[in-house]
Amino acid sequence: MTEGYIKFNCTWKQEPILISEEILLSLDRSRSHLYELGLIGMYPDGIGFGNISMRMESGTFLITGSATGQFTHLKPSHYAIVSGYDFVTNSISCTGQTKASAESLTHAAVYEALSEVGAVVHVHCLWLWDKLLNKYPITSGEIEYGTPEMALAVRQLATESKESKILVMGGHREGILAFGKNLNEATDHIMNLFNRLKHD
Repeated sequence: MTEGYIKFNCTWKQEPILISEEILLSLDRSRSHLYELGLIGMYPDGIGFGNISMRMESGTFLITGSATGQFTHLKPSHYAIVSGYDFVTNSISCTGQTKASAESLTHAAVYEALSEVGAVVHVHCLWLWDKLLNKYPITSGEIEYGTPEMALAVRQLATESKESKILVMGGHREGILAFGKNLNEATDHIMNLFNRLKHD
């Protein structure tokens, strides 16, 4: 993190959460497709990347937990429910056996901007990121990953570009966001782009 930025703060209530079998299957199906393509995973240095989330009731959302990128399939214990957040202080409140991803604020920004969005997918793919530059809505290259500025920029961009369903994170090399009314739609947006452009 650049000196001077507020680091991500997480108020974590460490306890099991209930996820219905139907929702768990939907999450696993979408995430497995992305994992198989290498859009979600773990770098050789052990740092995980990519995550998915789903809007829940009462303004909360369910998101993959921190450090879960290496797993082929996730259990309920690998997810967290984000119940509160603050862009200015770069903080969230969550419940689960695993802490919510540090990217939770970016997901929250899309949900706050667009009430019709039911799911957000965040993937990493350098070649796809390069191809999408200046072709899809993009945040400023001066805005770094994990900062309050990134969350606010994503919120603004989602509001202005809701029809695109894809946002490129200019200051977060490899970072791409896709969103839709549900997980299938959000996942399809990014997978269709991946499959269409991989041979170009």
